[in-house]
Amino acid sequence: MTVIRKSLSTDMLPRGLNERQRFLRFAELFEHFSNTGELDPASDVPFSAAMNSIHIGTTMLGRCDGTFTTVRRELRQVLQTNDDRYCLARHTGERISTFVHRGREFTLRPGAMVLLKLDEPFFAADGTNHKRFTNVHLPMPTLRAMVPGVETLVGRELKPGGALSLAMDYSNLLLQHPEAVEEAGMAIATHLLDLAALGLGARGDVADDAQRGGLRAVRLKAVLTILEQRFAEPDFSAQKLAASAGLSERYVNELLYEAGASFTIRLNELRCARPPTCWRIAKAASATSPSSAASTIFPISTAASAAVSG
Repeated sequence: MTVIRKSLSTDMLPRGLNERQRFLRFAELFEHFSNTGELDPASDVPFSAAMNSIHIGTTMLGRCDGTFTTVRRELRQVLQTNDDRYCLARHTGERISTFVHRGREFTLRPGAMVLLKLDEPFFAADGTNHKRFTNVHLPMPTLRAMVPGVETLVGRELKPGGALSLAMDYSNLLLQHPEAVEEAGMAIATHLLDLAALGLGARGDVADDAQRGGLRAVRLKAVLTILEQRFAEPDFSAQKLAASAGLSERYVNELLYEAGASFTIRLNELRCARPPTCWRIAKAASATSPSSAASTIFPISTAASAAVSG
């Protein structure tokens, strides 16, 4: 799984710029750095900001510290990024912050967390000229599969403590020691997802499996759910399934194989449950190799083929 580390700071700006020029230059760099939102600078203190992030597949850990009055995600960023991930953020400032998300206004106390959806705008302000926050972006299909009813938790204060706070503490530690992520990227991403799912209230078999340590079973359920939702996409692949789940392609293939069937077999079985789709697969296979069309849709062992031909 690809691991990408990024950092951005006002210390990187050219010398000799005035305050307005510094902010405008930083805002331009920030759009390329993340394009997650927009920052409004404080007018009563010199502008300064420092950010760093770690991207592990579709999971992202980030931290920001700067002299801003508000943080906003506008419709422009929503449309440009086409990002449907969940954003779990912790307010690490010293005053109560006001949030607006999904048309609802609510407050966030210092240390509390909030779950946001990146395909919708949001706004945050706490009346101070300094902002500090940590956030983790999590793949939507996997989290939704692991936490039934997770949508009801979006846009409200989540009290500190338990697995959610542990997930954020873990993220902060990794951001301070990014070299550790290079050594165990996938394991870290899946561990963060497991902690977030438990903290958000994973219930039933998912919670039981996670608490007993059966995390492979939890991830398999999530992978199968995504596969069942997206199998009809013409270009759907194991790589896309892994990216959507926030896991490595190798790990996804291992999960499916251990559960009794490979990605290709499961995909064809799901598609063949819909006759029109099955015919499209057969047509594509015959166009490539007419003699192999039947075996593509209905695999037959070599021995069985010989017996039939004999």
